[in-house]
Amino acid sequence: MKKNQKNNRIITPKNTGFTRREFLKTATTSLAAAGMLGAFPGMALARAKQYTFGSASSAGSWYPLAVAMSKIISDNVDGYHVTGVTTPGASRENIMRMDRREMELGWSTANFLHKGYNGLDPFSGKQKVKGWFSAYPGIFTIVARAATGAKTISDLKGMKIGTSTPGSMTQLGNDEVIFPAHGLIPDKDYKSEKIQFSDAIEKMIDGHLDACSYFMGAGVPGYNRMADSVKLNFIPIEDSAKPAINEKEPSFYFDHLPAGTYRGQKDPVEYVCLAYTTCCGAHVEDEFMYEATKAVFENLKFITSASAVFKQTKLEKVYDGMPVPMHPGAEKYYAEMGVTR
Repeated sequence: MKKNQKNNRIITPKNTGFTRREFLKTATTSLAAAGMLGAFPGMALARAKQYTFGSASSAGSWYPLAVAMSKIISDNVDGYHVTGVTTPGASRENIMRMDRREMELGWSTANFLHKGYNGLDPFSGKQKVKGWFSAYPGIFTIVARAATGAKTISDLKGMKIGTSTPGSMTQLGNDEVIFPAHGLIPDKDYKSEKIQFSDAIEKMIDGHLDACSYFMGAGVPGYNRMADSVKLNFIPIEDSAKPAINEKEPSFYFDHLPAGTYRGQKDPVEYVCLAYTTCCGAHVEDEFMYEATKAVFENLKFITSASAVFKQTKLEKVYDGMPVPMHPGAEKYYAEMGVTR
């Protein structure tokens, strides 16, 4: 980068191959040397350390939440500016970029975070990432038509169960983990109907399915429509199956769907859950992570305005379903607030 002597403009060389951070660092140094920082509004931003917060596509909840959290951190942690970005590869891309130090913060489902940290497929080696906090759960919500008489998972033997599309995380979780842990083998002890959720809703209503299990948040419209149209029994996980479930899938945990979430559901129901988590690169400074964590949990109301799913984010639940060690900076804040693993 050089200064045009005639008009004092900063000239950026073409084809330098600078990354965004390299450019900002070089630009700031050059302007400071020229005594010109005051003449360029906004260059204080360039002097801040630039961090990136990965999400997923712009269509889901993760991107607006990443943007909201980035603003809160930038406004409350001196010397840092965080930018929320879309990442088409979602969990896997975020983890890999953090490992390469191309990103500092990101979203991930707990199972991908577990696989990345331990170097399991689809990752080629152990990824240098740490946990930040469990934000909110997805739930394997198992229901049966009340007319079947089924009230336990064992009662589902011989029935047609909607389990989601072939190869999806939901289908594999159902047919390879949850039902086998209860002694039910797909297409031997029950008929696994590998169909999308919208089709399962129709088939549950018209009686062509006996039961279904789909990985969703609490209170989703599809289950509401189902419960409004036909009487359902909400089928809980059995305690005896929990060890086998965790042996097969360590990132699964157990929590209750609150009573009254759906019509006819009078009591809390214990289900298998998988956390939607935030994570960070292992290289990120302890002090930054402490201050960033403090900023987020002191501004939950603002962040929730970006997506209602964040209403479920609670300080006392930051460890629920977190499959990897927490970053020490975040852990320090939780300990000060009386929250430990």
